[in-house]
Amino acid sequence: MTRILASLVLTAAIASAGPRPQTPAERGSTRILVDAVALDKSGVPVVDLKQDEVEVWIGHFRVPIESFTAVTNPDNGRLFVLLMDNVTVPITFGARGKDAARRFINRMLPGDRMAIVALDGSAMESTDDKSRLLRTIDRMPLQTAGVMPADRLGQHVLQTIAGLSRQMAEASDQRKTIVAIGSGWLFDRPIPPPAVGMSVGKEWISAMQAMALANVNLYVIDPTGLGSTRADTGGNGFARETGGFAFIGTNDINGAVDRILRESANYYLLGVGDPPVGRGADLRELEVRVLRRGVTARARRTIVGGS
Repeated sequence: MTRILASLVLTAAIASAGPRPQTPAERGSTRILVDAVALDKSGVPVVDLKQDEVEVWIGHFRVPIESFTAVTNPDNGRLFVLLMDNVTVPITFGARGKDAARRFINRMLPGDRMAIVALDGSAMESTDDKSRLLRTIDRMPLQTAGVMPADRLGQHVLQTIAGLSRQMAEASDQRKTIVAIGSGWLFDRPIPPPAVGMSVGKEWISAMQAMALANVNLYVIDPTGLGSTRADTGGNGFARETGGFAFIGTNDINGAVDRILRESANYYLLGVGDPPVGRGADLRELEVRVLRRGVTARARRTIVGGS
């Protein structure tokens, strides 16, 4: 199924991008690009930070910020992929997931492009045609037949996200976001307990590397809502590791969509030096800190090790 996705998604975005600025490159480079969202205590993006109010740490070393760009409602648009769970979400909640997707589509800004991918393997090219996107959502079955073991599901999710991220790396230098709409226990916890079956640690590392190199963030929206799944703050799962967030155990699906759209339109692009420490590792720890009182930063927590 992952091979199908890799061959179909984002072709239109790449073809239409035209001349593009230098794409983020970490491996073999002395400069790393990091997307970061600054948030106040109410979760509202803060758009007036100055460079001297931000620190970037790789491992235990503070690294110099070589470029600092505040992006608000980017002129070149944003690139979204909606990854729809039509495998594990109960049919009774599938319609709510589709409603979330429609809200994303209807609130696209000029220049935005979007692709829709179903967890069962079907996909479409990215487009800015809202009517086409809405038709795709309308035709998508709420649930497909067949059962996949939990470890295989986690492996499939990680491989799918890695494949999508590699394709998104070829698109223009836009804010790139994968929004997984489906079971939080799967999308935000794709690594099953050791007793469940095979290890997918290798796939997890590969997905994290692909997302870091492409500067892709993952958000999760679980449409089953409050009381239908475990309570979760969204702050310590797979989505948070990528700089995104998981909206789990909430009935405010519209609020989750709006928050993702706000964050993808108000962020900072930081260019930092790449220290020689830890380059032999698969992944290195990354932390973005804000020195202004009452403001926190959310960014990916790892980057690739380098060559």
